[in-house]
Amino acid sequence: MLKSTLKNMPGRLVRAMGFSGRGLKRAFLQEESFRLEVLGLGVLVAILAACPCPLWKKAALMAAYLLIPLAELFNSALEDLCDLVSPDYHPLVGQAKDKGSAAVLLAIGVNALVLLALYLAG
Repeated sequence: MLKSTLKNMPGRLVRAMGFSGRGLKRAFLQEESFRLEVLGLGVLVAILAACPCPLWKKAALMAAYLLIPLAELFNSALEDLCDLVSPDYHPLVGQAKDKGSAAVLLAIGVNALVLLALYLAG
């Protein structure tokens, strides 16, 4: 059983990466917030490339920033499911969408805290 799992693993990984790539492409094409976050990522990479700060600080900033588009992807997926299940307004759907949006806001807050901590650390 383990042999067959290991034998099929490369094909599974390729398929999984294809699904992930398709999801990223759809998010980029359909979600303005995600496009802005990708633009922000490009700006951050350019700034970090020119910054003489230590590698660990660059890694911390990058990891903190990546939480934002990650949360946005989950939020967008949740909103898509809500729209599918309940095309009409329902209070629970509104609550679910608000909670997804709150997750994005918390990711932005984490990013700000990491940036502030690294700035204060010198």
